[in-house]
Amino acid sequence: MKPATLLLLAALLSPVSAQPAADPSIDIDKVMRVAARKLAKFDAAHPEKTAYPTDAKGADWTTVAPSDWVSGFYPGALWYVYEYAKAEKWPDADAWRKRAESWTAGLEAQQFNDKHHDTGFMIFDSFGNGNRLTGNPTYPPVIVQTAKTLATRYSEETGMIRSWGKKDDKKDFTVIIDNMMNLELLMWASEHGGGEDLRKIALRHADRTRELFFRPDGSLYHVVHLDPADGTVRRKRTAQGKADDSAWSRGQTWAIYGFTYMHEATGDPKYLESALKAADYYLANLPEDQIPPSDFHSDLKGLEFKDSSAATIATAGLLRLYPLLKSPELKDKYFKAATASLRALTAPPYFSEGDDKASLIAYAARNYHADPAHKLTNTSLIWSDYYLLQALLRYQQITAANAR
Repeated sequence: MKPATLLLLAALLSPVSAQPAADPSIDIDKVMRVAARKLAKFDAAHPEKTAYPTDAKGADWTTVAPSDWVSGFYPGALWYVYEYAKAEKWPDADAWRKRAESWTAGLEAQQFNDKHHDTGFMIFDSFGNGNRLTGNPTYPPVIVQTAKTLATRYSEETGMIRSWGKKDDKKDFTVIIDNMMNLELLMWASEHGGGEDLRKIALRHADRTRELFFRPDGSLYHVVHLDPADGTVRRKRTAQGKADDSAWSRGQTWAIYGFTYMHEATGDPKYLESALKAADYYLANLPEDQIPPSDFHSDLKGLEFKDSSAATIATAGLLRLYPLLKSPELKDKYFKAATASLRALTAPPYFSEGDDKASLIAYAARNYHADPAHKLTNTSLIWSDYYLLQALLRYQQITAANAR
């Protein structure tokens, strides 16, 4: 029996372990209050609610239109602050709900956006969190319609959802690993009136991703090009990593998180196996400070070549993975890894408390790049804040169960 299979059987068959205690060095309340200050500052500076933050080299966010793939992260972060504020009985909790509702409303038209695959990020992070926290009856129809629109980018011939390019492109069918993060939208919508076909699309896409994107060592390709006519592979490469055969760190974390969710949604052990495979490569290649370089094959040294945003996604994914495991050893392994990452992310040099940085998290990278002055690296990214806040709320939930 293969080692990966033995590991998977241990995960599924071992008894459940006790909930772990919180690390006192991880000051969740402090981070949430810094987040509140920074998020409120941006809100106050943008009364029109049509320009969404994306990245920042300093104190001010660069903004994008609602149709951009990152637009859901800022309202999603507002929803997380509202969730915390309500639980902790902040006197301005209602104000945080109103902020989140206002910025979420600006994305409503994106339910019909069929130009790219990222509507899962855009709508489920905003309307999805809003529905979870408020039960607003106007939110589920938007989520379901978004899923139906995303499904129009699916192809029976390839068994996948087209990530980039026009839906009717007959010459190339491009899929990126990031697309795993949109499957939660499809699965949720399928269970809430969207129809069984949405679930089938999500399952087929996940299965083909397992088949096409993983390398034997657990690392992943970023981009796979398929023949639109029959789904055969034409090329595997990177768009944001160092090289076609290297391991772009954020792509690794999309896989950790995406396959963790698919196991959570289905209980299928093959998705757990994929999540653990991706996670083990990520953890085995982390440097001592727990924050990966923008590409695991990078030989560039220094904070300016890190991608702290990958660390926030990985941490959120590992904490989502934690309650799905039955093996005490595996639960302990991944929870300790998540805790170590949170310690690094909530302390200098990565955590940025001051107003000289727009974001909570510094030293992130959109792409691998050798020039630290380039806009794609040595920057702050809005999804870093989103996934850090998500991770902290999950961490608090896990450790609170032990404290009771």
